[in-house]
Amino acid sequence: MIRGWRHQYFIEYRYLVIFLGTFVEGEVVLIVGGFLVYEGHLNFAVLVLIATLAAIIGDNFFFWLGRSQRVGVKHPLADRLLHFIGEHRLFKGEEFVRRHGGKSVFLIRFLYGLRFAGAMTAGYLGMGLGRFFLFNLSGSLTWALIIGRLGYLFGQSLEAVAQGVRLAQIGLFLLVAGPVAIYLINSKRKKKARKETA
Repeated sequence: MIRGWRHQYFIEYRYLVIFLGTFVEGEVVLIVGGFLVYEGHLNFAVLVLIATLAAIIGDNFFFWLGRSQRVGVKHPLADRLLHFIGEHRLFKGEEFVRRHGGKSVFLIRFLYGLRFAGAMTAGYLGMGLGRFFLFNLSGSLTWALIIGRLGYLFGQSLEAVAQGVRLAQIGLFLLVAGPVAIYLINSKRKKKARKETA
């Protein structure tokens, strides 16, 4: 299983790591969190709650940055993020948000790498905060449940693979040791038979 200093660090600061890891993107952190739920180090309900809250806070932060660009305040952090994201992505997000409205906020939660761009776009286009929050809440909760569960299932399948490997090792040992044991038994019998005839 996962071992070493990273494993210990993750266990010791588990909920803080999950919160910070799911603030912007977080699939990997959430999958590892689900895996640690399987190992018994985390509680699934708390994992989902923290991941959902972090996702909502992060998305609302980026929504606010997009909204600040709309009203002309031109927040310096939003300018830097726009430069980092690339305006071409913002325009693709704009088309998607215009076409799908509130559903886009829900769907963008499942598109890795576009979450903060989607939230900024929704804010920039003037989507109402209440509408954004409702779709963001449902998308974040669904996302945390699904991805956290996938991590748990990953832990189960990894355990099954480990058991399969152990069985394969036992089978390989028997496959190799069986003929060797038969050879040794036969050679001992032959030696004994030679001694008796001599």
